[in-house]
Amino acid sequence: MEAVTGTLGLNWNGLLWQTANFLVLLFLLRLFLFKPVMGMLDARAQRVRDSMAQSDQARRAAEQAEADRQSLLAETRREAEQIRARADEQAKRILADAESRAHERQQQIEDQAEASARQIEERVMAQVRAQLADLVVTGVDRVTRGALDANAQRGLVQQFLTTSGDRAR
Repeated sequence: MEAVTGTLGLNWNGLLWQTANFLVLLFLLRLFLFKPVMGMLDARAQRVRDSMAQSDQARRAAEQAEADRQSLLAETRREAEQIRARADEQAKRILADAESRAHERQQQIEDQAEASARQIEERVMAQVRAQLADLVVTGVDRVTRGALDANAQRGLVQQFLTTSGDRAR
């Protein structure tokens, strides 16, 4: 065995110490970093589900507006048929007015729903970035035990987030 380790240039003592150090580091990372990060990710997933529920509610409101528009349009057509016998020109004006109001209403609801969804998404992403930055700084601080000052750590985290954001696009 000595001949093999000598030929390969292995240092058993160093290998054992490095293995022990790795196992301790792995235990500490699991204890102090993995569980909090998983908890944060679960909370974020819940917020995303809530955002999706709000988005679905906005979509249902838009569908209801469309149904209301269709109902209003049908009612306007019935009125136009009744009035047509008396004045064909007057019926055309009523129908055009009702269609434009229904279309404007539908457009307003769709615009509001899109704006709300964008705001929710931007808020969630800002919160996730802030929490991720704090966790990375905390993790780096615990791992390096003060080898970097707080400004250098924040700079590294900002650089990480910038490159990660560029890759995600």
